[in-house]
Amino acid sequence: MLKRENRIRSKKEFFEIKNKGRVLYSPLFGWLIYKENDDLKKFGFIVSKKISKKAVDRNRIRRVLSEIVRNNLDKFEKGTRLVFLTKQEILGKKMTEVKKEVEKFLK
Repeated sequence: MLKRENRIRSKKEFFEIKNKGRVLYSPLFGWLIYKENDDLKKFGFIVSKKISKKAVDRNRIRRVLSEIVRNNLDKFEKGTRLVFLTKQEILGKKMTEVKKEVEKFLK
């Protein structure tokens, strides 16, 4: 699990990133990216009920993404605000497949 200082928790922060940031897409998810002028790296995960009606599935996706980000935290630039927008295709994927997609984005 990500440390509290690395998580986006308020709706205000999510809306700020949505309005000021830019969007990139991949086959498994989209990213909302915004750069701040500070040393914090913050991440958020949005998994809607359109992905799965089961909370177990949605929470698993959040945990997998959170763990991947936590392991690669040093690869992100300082001041990064990043929100993962998941797509339906992520539902049946294993952690290694999702990890490859995130690493592809980092390059």
